[in-house]
Amino acid sequence: MSADKYWKQANRALLQKSMAELCYEQALRARAEEDGRYSVTLTSGVIYRFKGQMTIWDWLLIDSKSIERESDGQTLPADDAAQFFIDAGEDLEATPSTLGNLLHELANTLVADVNLLQKRERLDAQTLAALPDEQLQCLLDGHPKAMVNKGRIGWGAQEFNTYGTEAAQGVRLLWLAVRRELTVSGSSTQWDWPKLLAESLSEKELHQLDDVCQEKGVNWQEFLPLPVHPWQWQHHIRQHYAQQIFRGELVLLGEFGDEYLPQVSLRTLSNLARPQALHVKLPLTVLNTSCYRGIPGKFMRCGPALSEWMEQLCKRDEQLQARGTGVLQELAGVHVPHLHHELIDGTPYRYRELLGATWRQSPASLCVEGERHLLMAALLQRDASGKSVVSALIEASGLSVQAWLEQLFDATVVPLYHLLSRYGVGLVAHSQNLTLVLRDNKVVRVLLKDFQGDLRLAQGNFPDRADLPEAAAKALDELPANYIIHDLFTGHFVTVLRYLSTQLMTECGLKELEFYQVLARVLRRYQASAIQDTASMAERFQQFNLFRPHIERVCINRVRLRQGYDDSAERPVPIVGGDLDNPLWLAEQESQQHIRQPETASAVEA
Repeated sequence: MSADKYWKQANRALLQKSMAELCYEQALRARAEEDGRYSVTLTSGVIYRFKGQMTIWDWLLIDSKSIERESDGQTLPADDAAQFFIDAGEDLEATPSTLGNLLHELANTLVADVNLLQKRERLDAQTLAALPDEQLQCLLDGHPKAMVNKGRIGWGAQEFNTYGTEAAQGVRLLWLAVRRELTVSGSSTQWDWPKLLAESLSEKELHQLDDVCQEKGVNWQEFLPLPVHPWQWQHHIRQHYAQQIFRGELVLLGEFGDEYLPQVSLRTLSNLARPQALHVKLPLTVLNTSCYRGIPGKFMRCGPALSEWMEQLCKRDEQLQARGTGVLQELAGVHVPHLHHELIDGTPYRYRELLGATWRQSPASLCVEGERHLLMAALLQRDASGKSVVSALIEASGLSVQAWLEQLFDATVVPLYHLLSRYGVGLVAHSQNLTLVLRDNKVVRVLLKDFQGDLRLAQGNFPDRADLPEAAAKALDELPANYIIHDLFTGHFVTVLRYLSTQLMTECGLKELEFYQVLARVLRRYQASAIQDTASMAERFQQFNLFRPHIERVCINRVRLRQGYDDSAERPVPIVGGDLDNPLWLAEQESQQHIRQPETASAVEA
C-alpha cells in the first residue's frame, strides 16, 4: 500500500470515530435517511453523509469507506479529518485557539496511526492474539473513546520515533539521587530502596553505581534513588529543579540498568529483557488523551499500603477468591514536590506532577505455568481485514461466543461490581487498567491496577472496609453512591463493553441484546450467590442498581472542546449529557418478553 493510501485510511478511521463519538456525546446530530444512511448537516453548510447502524447505546456504527462530504454542490469521498473539524468548528463551540490546538493533536495522532497501520499490515488477528502482551501493546490503536488519542503535545517526530509506544524501542533510564527530606515517598514492607535498585540493575552495574555515588558524595542513608525518563530530564527536570541540582540536593548519577519498553499508556514501562521484573511508571509532561501525563504526589505515601490492602481483600473475600481476582501491587513510590509551585494556590497541575516514580508488579510475575496475560484493550484490536483479537481468541478457545463471554464477565465485571457493592470501592476500569489472565485462550481471572486516581469510595457505612489504611481513606475521594456507580457504568460498560458488543455483532453475528443478556445472567447469578452468603447484600444491590432503566451519558471529548487548552489547576472533569437506555435493562426486558410470548400464544389457541 502506498504512503498516501495509509494516510487516507488513517484519516477515514479517525473521521469515523470522531463523528460517532461527537454524535454520541450530543455535540453533533445525525439524521436518519433511507437505506441505512445518515447525514450530519453543519452550520458551515457542509453535509457529511455515510452508511451506519444505530446501536442500543444511541451510538452510530459508521462505515468509514462510505463517508462523503458535500460542499457547494460537490460531493466527494471524505478522507481529511482536519477538514471535518474545521467544517464543524462552530457546531462544536470550539474557539479558533481550541481548534488550532486540536488540529495539532490530530496531526500527531494521524502520523502515529499510519505507523501502526504499516506495522500491522502483514499481521493477522491470530498472530496478534498470540503475541506477548508487552509486544502487542506497541501495536494497539489505543483509547477508542478519545478522538485524538496520540496527541502528545510537547513531542516532535524524534520523540515519537524514540519514545512513543508504537516505536517499540527500548529506553534506558537515568538515575537520580534525591535528598530524602525533599521527597514524599512510601514503600511496601517487603521492598526497601536497595532492593528496588537491584531490581533494575545488574550486580556489575550496582558496583558501577556505588563508585559514582562515592565520587559524588551520595549516601543512601540521606538520599533516595529515583529513575527519570531521559526526555523528562532534558526538557523539564534540568530546568525546573535547577536550584536543587546546584545545591547538590538532587544528583544525576547517570544512565544505568535494563532497557524498558513503553506500554500503551506511554508512561508505564516494562522491562524489555526481564518481563517479570517490576514495571516503572514515570511522569512525561506531554498533553495526551485530555491531560498532562504527570504523576501526582497525593498517593505516594499511601499507595503501597492501599494496593496491599486491595491484595489482601482479594485473598480473604470468598467471591473474589473464587474468581482468582488479583492486584498488580504498587510496591513503592517517590514524588519530589516543586519547591516554588507548591507555594502557589492554583498553579497549573502539570507543574506539581513533574518528578516522581511508581514501581508496580508486572503481570508476568503473577502468571503460573500455562497462563499468559493480555491487556483488555487488546481484545478490540483488529487486523487489516477487520478481524479482531477477541474473535481470534474465541475461535482458538473452542467455546461458543456466549460461553467465552460468560467466563470473561464472571472474571471481570463481577469482581468490579462486588468491590463496589460489598466495600463501596469504585474502580474506573477502562480497558487499559484491566489485565486479563488467559489459559487455553479463555479468560480465567483479572488483575487490577491503577489505584492512584482511578479508585474512589462510596459514601456510607461499609463495615467491611473498616481496615482501609487511614492515610488512604484521607487521600481518596468519597462520593455518593449514584456518582460512584458511574465508575462501572461509564468507566467499563461505556468505555469497553460498548465497543466489544458491537465488534462481536459485526464479526460473529451476536446481537447486542444477546451480548447484554449474557452479562445480565452472569450478574444475576452472582447476586443470588452473594445474597445467599450475606442477606444485607440485597440492599446494596438496590443502592448500586446496575439494572435501572436509564443511565447518564458522560462526555469526555466535549470537555476539551469546551475547556480549550489553557492551563488549569486541576485535571479536566467529564460533563454529563442526556440519559441513555441501559442495555442491561433492555436485555432483561427482551428476555422477559420472550418468556411471556409462549404463554400468550397458548392462551389465544385455547
